Amino acid sequence: MVHVNNTHTNITMKHDKGTINKNIHNTPDIIIELDSTSCPQVRSLLSAYKGHLVDVGSYLLEGLRNTAPQQLAARVGDYNENLFYEMQDNDKDISGIIDGIPHDYQQLQNDIDKFELSMKSSLQHSNLTYRGSFMRTESTIYQPAHVDYDYPILEQYGHKLFLAFFPLTQEGAYLQLWQEPSTDDSIAGGDPIEGTVVFIPYGKMLIMPSDTIHGGGFKRGSSGNLRFHLYIALEEEEVRREDNITLLDHPMNKYTEKHDRRHELCERFVDAAGLESLLG
Repeated sequence: MVHVNNTHTNITMKHDKGTINKNIHNTPDIIIELDSTSCPQVRSLLSAYKGHLVDVGSYLLEGLRNTAPQQLAARVGDYNENLFYEMQDNDKDISGIIDGIPHDYQQLQNDIDKFELSMKSSLQHSNLTYRGSFMRTESTIYQPAHVDYDYPILEQYGHKLFLAFFPLTQEGAYLQLWQEPSTDDSIAGGDPIEGTVVFIPYGKMLIMPSDTIHGGGFKRGSSGNLRFHLYIALEEEEVRREDNITLLDHPMNKYTEKHDRRHELCERFVDAAGLESLLG
C-alpha cells in the first residue's frame, strides 16, 4: 500500500440534484469536456458530483504509458468482457511502477510530487494511500452502471475512499456518470436516471467519491484509450497496524442495487441519449 504523507452551444440535462449544462465537445455533442475548472459547465458538473479536476504532468504520463504492458493481464468481469486491466501491487507508488523505465529522474520526480500534492490538496487530507490499475478498451460496449466497492465497505469506509481516472494517451478517456437521487426514489423501481458522459483530456485527472455510480467501455482510438485508474484511501495521521484495514485490497465492482440485489443498477441508471454516436 502506497502512503503519501506530509507535516458555442449548451445542452441541458435534468438531474434529481439540479441541472447540469453540457459543453459541446466537437462531435458527438453529448459530451462534457473536463478541460478547465474555469469553465462554468465543468464547475457545475464537479459540484454536482463532488468531483475534483487536477493536472497530471507529461513526464509522469509518459513514464506510465511506457510502463503499460502491451497485453493487460485480465478482463473486467462484466458480461461485456471488452475491458482489460492490470492492477498494480499495492506497495508501489507511481515512481515504483515506473522504476526500470528510462526517464529524466528529476523531471519525473517533480511531476510525481506535484501529482501527490494535488490529490492531498483536492481531498484536503495530508495522509493518503493509493493503488493504480492500467485499463484499455477492446471495443466500445458501454459498461453497465456500477460502483467499485461492495456496499458494506462503502457504508463503513466510503467517506475516506475515492476513485480517480486519467488518460495515458492523447486519445483521452471517456466515462459515464450517474447521480443517485437524494430522496426515497433511490430504491429499485424509481424513474430511470440518464447518464452524463464526460471526456477527460490528456493531462487531466478526475477524482470522484467512492460511491459514484459510473461506467466506462469507450474506445475512440487505436490504443483503446489506455488510461490509469486510481483507488485512493484517506488515512489517519497515526494508524495502529492492528487496526488498519487494507481498504485498497478490496475493490469489487458491484452492479446490483444496494437494497435489492435482485435488480441491476442499469435497470434504473440508463445510458445517455445518443450514446450510439460514440461507437468505435
